[in-house]
Amino acid sequence: MDSKYVEIVLALQDRIDSGVLAVGALMPSEAELTHEFGTSRSTVVRALRHLRHQGWVRGVQGKGRIVLGRPMKTFAALPRRVQYLLQADRHGECLGSRLLPAVPRVAALLGLPAGATVFAARYRLALVKARPLALTTAFTPVRLAQPTGLLEQLESTHGRRAHRVVERFGARLTTGAETAALALPYPLSVALSILTVHDLTGTPFLLVDGILPRESPEMAETYEV
Repeated sequence: MDSKYVEIVLALQDRIDSGVLAVGALMPSEAELTHEFGTSRSTVVRALRHLRHQGWVRGVQGKGRIVLGRPMKTFAALPRRVQYLLQADRHGECLGSRLLPAVPRVAALLGLPAGATVFAARYRLALVKARPLALTTAFTPVRLAQPTGLLEQLESTHGRRAHRVVERFGARLTTGAETAALALPYPLSVALSILTVHDLTGTPFLLVDGILPRESPEMAETYEV
């Protein structure tokens, strides 16, 4: 592999990790990098393309390339339930969305003042044996409101890339509306998976409140020891 290409990739990754190139900042231009590293433009373009494919930067028409930060581990490495909940827009149907005041728990997890307006969208995940797999509600600060979609749209529209996901667990009985949406015969105890997604700066920008029936196959995980 071209040593100059590797040098550019590693140098830019180090600058992003150290904060020299901050999240949201514009990357140096191709001409600037060509001059700095004393190489050809094609080598610089190849290095920048690699960073884009790996999720370190993204291109914005008319502006250049914007720093996204160190990419989160591939979704394939996350537990299956987390993958499904964070991509509920891919795996199910949107039951509705609206603006509403954040309850204290949602506000605290998103780092917002109690009662701040948030955008909430509810999804019902795909059927398994004629029953819904899960019910989720995604909350975002109102400035990041998306009519549809979750992570991919937040990244492409606002440049907010997931860097860290914190999962909290709980359990409770379903409400009447949840019982109906999950096609349960009566209120049952369900598992709760509450995901808070943070960007590279540690700022939370997405909260996904997942409700999973106890028999959901996505609750089963196997670990090799």
